[in-house]
Amino acid sequence: MCGIFGITDNKDAAKLAYVGLFTLQHRGQESAGIVSDAGGALRHHAGMGLVSEVFDRDTLDALGGRSAIGHIRYSTTGSSHIKNAQPLVLNSCLGPVAVAHNGNLTNADALKDRLQKSGAIFQSSSDSEVILHLAAKYRGRDLAATLASNLTKLEGAYAFLFMAPGLVIGARDPHGYRPLVLGRLGRSWILSSETCAIDVAGGRLVREIEPGEMVVIKGGRASFRRFAAPARHTRCIFEQVYFARPDSLVAGRTVQTARYEIGARLARELAGLKADIVSGVPDSGTVYALGYSKESGIPYRTVFMRNHYTGRSFIQPDQRLREFTAHLKLAPIKDVIKGKSIVLIDDSLVRGTTSKKIVGSLRRAGAKKVVMAIASPPIIAPCYFGIDTPTRRELIADRMSVEKIRRFIGADALHYLGLESLVDACGGGTDRNFCVSCFTGRYNGLGKGGR
Repeated sequence: MCGIFGITDNKDAAKLAYVGLFTLQHRGQESAGIVSDAGGALRHHAGMGLVSEVFDRDTLDALGGRSAIGHIRYSTTGSSHIKNAQPLVLNSCLGPVAVAHNGNLTNADALKDRLQKSGAIFQSSSDSEVILHLAAKYRGRDLAATLASNLTKLEGAYAFLFMAPGLVIGARDPHGYRPLVLGRLGRSWILSSETCAIDVAGGRLVREIEPGEMVVIKGGRASFRRFAAPARHTRCIFEQVYFARPDSLVAGRTVQTARYEIGARLARELAGLKADIVSGVPDSGTVYALGYSKESGIPYRTVFMRNHYTGRSFIQPDQRLREFTAHLKLAPIKDVIKGKSIVLIDDSLVRGTTSKKIVGSLRRAGAKKVVMAIASPPIIAPCYFGIDTPTRRELIADRMSVEKIRRFIGADALHYLGLESLVDACGGGTDRNFCVSCFTGRYNGLGKGGR
């Protein structure tokens, strides 16, 4: 799950791309990069780390240009290494082309093997580079036509931004797994993973890019074309559960509203449960807990102080760093916890190790009882579309019953939100077009072979 942002026809393009990426920093913390169109030449700067660490005034001034695309990375395919930092830039017979990608291509290995056998030389281990080599090999009358014909060869999840001199193109996979929205700022067009980045940049939302749709921005005008018929629309439900910022719009409502409703539905499913206080694992769990508190009448109290400088534990590149980050991130507020029975809400329970540490810290702070409530169903299957749960053996719910998980994490009780409740809360009862493969083990868009 990465973040992408692009802006056209603006004298401050690189600086606004920086603002957009900074706003999307919650989507990835491993690397950041920007490519600008400076008078027909693509200028590129990328580095490992946070946006604020990779860019300064001098690097942004050097990028210049009137259009820019940017990327912040959370690795799912390809190692956490500078060679995989995006946007990727390729000089080919098409001229210079840059690409920024959010998602995961499930047939990338097969395509890469075929391309290498025909002479392609890959610069990175990222699946994102595949589309550039396909475009260089199978060319149409122009870049937009070339991409339109080659995107149909890809399987899996993607939201792409492409840049060539005088041209920015956005494209979204036919299932709509990964988000891509279009905005306007004066004469400038903006493309972003989330609406919050459009807002912070000073723009206004125009609409989502539809599944299987491409937008081509050239000469200040945006034109739209379908490169594929829309398949079953299955946006990733984890945008609302965990990844997206609360002020972003998804499925027509703010993520904050969806999370509040999820918390209320948890309270309904646990009707009659007695507790002294309800709280959430910050930050995403806080809104769930507020919704639960309102619905149940149990008072909300903050039980953890979060250190906001440690990053998000789920999107760290390996388990050791996840555990270390989780340990640094949360400090229990002892006088709130001591002697209390607590309903503690978290967005998900993936591997169980973080939840075990959190429950243990409440115990050490004197909690009388801990009920763990999870704002999503048990994750029983890996995600192949851009979330870092690559194998079943890492998923505690695939190998343990709910009771065994409860004992493992040390809680007095454990409850997962029902799938229908989650879908209803995220879609407002009307938009039910979500990918829930990680909860069901049933997948779409993986090609003939499946998983």
